[in-house]
Amino acid sequence: MMIVKKCYNCESEQHKFYAQENGFQLVKCDKCGLLFVNNRPNDDEITQAHMQGKHRGINDFSVTGSYNSKKIPQYLHILKDLFSDDLKAKTWLDIGCGHGEFITAVQTYSKNRIDVKGTDPNVHKQKSAQMRGLNVSYFDIDSHKERYDIISMLNVYSHLPNPPTFLKSLKKLLYPGSELILETGDTADFKAQDHYRPFYLPDHLSFASERIVVDILEKLGFEIVCIKKYPLCGLI
Repeated sequence: MMIVKKCYNCESEQHKFYAQENGFQLVKCDKCGLLFVNNRPNDDEITQAHMQGKHRGINDFSVTGSYNSKKIPQYLHILKDLFSDDLKAKTWLDIGCGHGEFITAVQTYSKNRIDVKGTDPNVHKQKSAQMRGLNVSYFDIDSHKERYDIISMLNVYSHLPNPPTFLKSLKKLLYPGSELILETGDTADFKAQDHYRPFYLPDHLSFASERIVVDILEKLGFEIVCIKKYPLCGLI
């Protein structure tokens, strides 16, 4: 295990116990309120877990799952809400694309006018998406050279060891004036007894709030165009 002394958002070393699950401790930053795993696995273990979709703890568990077509109508609703009928993008990258349900929704909504590419570290999810003819692979964001009109990142933030560093690396992949769609929970301000359970530690490494995510994005130079909120059931 790795002991994380600092909050990745405000770099404070002061935090309090929040909850414990599966042998991992979730703490709350005294300064900004971020929830993060204080004794998370090291970076190599996290990388291997993401590749295989298997996480170790007191109880090991798999997060690979399977393709779920029921997600597509939910995603179509969100796309219509975000863009109405004004979706002019030509290139789109979906980070952490999983089995490709959101890619399929983008293709359907745009009537296949957008070149959509997906990346996911989970080798089993890659194969699942590829079997349905989707352009999905895995590549290093830092060394990637292509640029995109839109980058989406749904339910990825909480799995990242250092979200600010990762989000900064995305800026060079966006054309000037292009858009980043980021979806994550808004639960850091919940009292421990009111937070959704299970936490699925250590698959999830942190839980943020709207204020924390907005602060991080603005510090990195992103302009917040809009903020939308949807029920949890619509984003699973």
